[in-house]
Amino acid sequence: MLKSYFIIAMRNLWRNRSFSILNIAGLTIGIAVFLLILEYTRFEKNSNRFHKNYNSLYRLAVSQPKENNTSYYIAPGYAPVLKNGISGIDACIRVAEGLGAGVIHQTGKEIAGNSFRGENVIYADNGFFDVFSFPLIDGNGSLQEPATMAITESLALKIFKRKDVVGESVTMNNQFGKTDYRITGVFKDIPATSDIRTDIVLSLNTLASAQNRDGNDWADPATLESGFTTIYLKLSNAASEENIATSITTLYRKTKAGEEQTNILLQPFKYLHLAPSLDYPLQTYGSLGFVWAIGAVAALILIIGWINYINLSTALALKRAKETGIRKVLGASKWQLSIHYLSETLVITFLCSLLALLIVQIIQPFFNNITGKELSLGIFLQDYSWTTALSIILLGALCAGGYVAFSLSRFKPIDILNGKKLGIAGGNNLRKVLVVFQFTVSVLLIIGTIVVIKQLSFMKSKGNGMNMSQLLVIKGPTVASENQAQRNSDFKNTLSTLPYIGKHAASNNVPGRGYNFTAEGITSQQPLKGDEKKGYAMFITDNQFFDTYGIQLLQGRSYTREEADAGWTNSKKLMLNETAARQLGFNTKENIVGKKVIWGSEYEVVGLVKDYHHLSLRQQIDPMIFLPSVSFVYFTVQINTSDIQSKLSDLKNIYQSRFPGNPFEYFFADESYNSQYTAEQNLGKVFIAAALIAIFIACLGLFGLTAFATQQRNKEIGIRKVLGAGSGQLVLMLSTDFMKLVMIAMAIAIPLSWWLMQRWLEDFAYRTDLAAWIFILAGFIAFTIAFVTVSTQALKAANANPVKSLRTE
Repeated sequence: MLKSYFIIAMRNLWRNRSFSILNIAGLTIGIAVFLLILEYTRFEKNSNRFHKNYNSLYRLAVSQPKENNTSYYIAPGYAPVLKNGISGIDACIRVAEGLGAGVIHQTGKEIAGNSFRGENVIYADNGFFDVFSFPLIDGNGSLQEPATMAITESLALKIFKRKDVVGESVTMNNQFGKTDYRITGVFKDIPATSDIRTDIVLSLNTLASAQNRDGNDWADPATLESGFTTIYLKLSNAASEENIATSITTLYRKTKAGEEQTNILLQPFKYLHLAPSLDYPLQTYGSLGFVWAIGAVAALILIIGWINYINLSTALALKRAKETGIRKVLGASKWQLSIHYLSETLVITFLCSLLALLIVQIIQPFFNNITGKELSLGIFLQDYSWTTALSIILLGALCAGGYVAFSLSRFKPIDILNGKKLGIAGGNNLRKVLVVFQFTVSVLLIIGTIVVIKQLSFMKSKGNGMNMSQLLVIKGPTVASENQAQRNSDFKNTLSTLPYIGKHAASNNVPGRGYNFTAEGITSQQPLKGDEKKGYAMFITDNQFFDTYGIQLLQGRSYTREEADAGWTNSKKLMLNETAARQLGFNTKENIVGKKVIWGSEYEVVGLVKDYHHLSLRQQIDPMIFLPSVSFVYFTVQINTSDIQSKLSDLKNIYQSRFPGNPFEYFFADESYNSQYTAEQNLGKVFIAAALIAIFIACLGLFGLTAFATQQRNKEIGIRKVLGAGSGQLVLMLSTDFMKLVMIAMAIAIPLSWWLMQRWLEDFAYRTDLAAWIFILAGFIAFTIAFVTVSTQALKAANANPVKSLRTE
């Protein structure tokens, strides 16, 4: 029997080819989009779950309610106090990220081409590989001894051309100088679903020795002052999260004066990537809001595909009325008819699913490029989430097919065979509601697309207060040589002699990539209560930075070369941006040059810098203090970009002659700065694709419904033509009902989209406005596409020969 159902289903599909193609096309696209987005959401939800201690790990956070500030960096000296002084803590692991980046090479082999830049470098405590599940393939990964390390298998192959390298020695050159490390472990490359990203794990105990800190005493692992580590706790099964947090808060307040209002929070590791709710107050690596948004898009597009099926199938039901009547006369029960029609739905679903899998495979690279993640259908096999995907698709098939089957099986055979005009109860109204739903979603997505693109354009074009055009940034040397300071100076002097180089500067960071550090305890000479708790972003640069980046000085001057050479600790000079000056209590409309700032000792303000967006426009401008120094972490040069490859080759030769053993690495300042907007760019791409797909599927359905409506009214159209009705009148008559539905959809979508996009824009400190033209344009686009779709079919019917439709009368 099932075989006969299948054969009949295939015959019906073939008999109604045009409608079948519309059904299959819409549903296939809907399922393909659903599977792609489900890949992304599963990837996000699976993040960090591979750790065996996933449910018992916590990250510490320092909350200061009065300042409305939460920090995830804690002074490392607290870790041994916590571990030894509070019961219920099985392990306490300190991780210092962003400190160890530098150049690494096999010890004794510093020749060019054998040195590699290590960006993902962390310092960590011994026990790191016991707490976190990063499998070791060689060695034990012990970090107990100073100058020990573990590396990934990829890095081992890169440096040594083999994986069994435990006991080998490598040299790391970073901000703490040059240190030889012994490899104690090689671990598998960290999966993309991990929020802890590293290729190199250095022993934190290395920094316990002053000679391994190279004068950076703030990095002493025993300090209770500098918060530069993230602390992870593994709690025992019987421990109470709330009690542990209370105990740590009490201990923290006792050991740090003036922190009576500070609270220590325990963030569950399972919420490190995605929050449990949209109003979750702590920082996460992923965005639950984006996951929900993109998941909603997937669900809506799949629903639109099923809506097409219901609309077209119920419309076609009247064409199959006699078939249903004859089957009933011959003894078929409602149940048998329902199974028969439901089997057709399952056949279509099966075909659509196969085609969808093929489409996913074809466009997977494009989708991965949008998301920036390595996704594949294989993710469904990792945690049996394929059952979720299959269940959702089958549920949709059963709901849509069940409705169609139930509607068809209810026809009375006597009415059918007597030629009585039939209709599905509520069917026409249901189709109208579903068309409205489809176009409401389409208009929502079109408006979302326009707003996202407009916000992205606003952030890029508003002006960040700098001129980053044709600025090339060269990473400075990390591998030190004899007379390093002289080599740095020689390189800067050489840059000024090159004909294709204009302005140039050196700094310890660059706009868009962060600051050098943050500091508190900075006040004016007459501070107000609480001023010492206010934070400042500290940025270290030479005397040419502001001129090179086109940053405007409102008062005073930049540093002199001599002040930069002396450094801020000796010259006692600094510069402020407007926000920092106001936070210190200065009136920026008055002259503040010569004012004194207290930061342990007195510093003189030599210049006031106009506020500029050092970071993206998502956030408010931070109070910035600029410190003079002979910087060489980044060299920024203004370069003529014609014949750029030849100039880069020349710069590389000069660089490597001055800094042997250092890789020549560079990037363009504007490209690096704009990379901060990758998330918005990806969201824009998702919305564009979703809007196009949604309106395409909706139009497929509208095309099919219009075709069916014109078929049903063929004789009426013929009579009207005979009586003198023109093509325009007939097109208007056939289009009016459908265009009313589109207008209703616009009326629903516009206020709803305004509310949703207003909420989204609230996440940006600087944002575009929701102008009326956005909604008018979106409505016009949807209306025009729908009208073209409907009028195409209507015009075809209006131009048909009326004799053909009336010859049977």
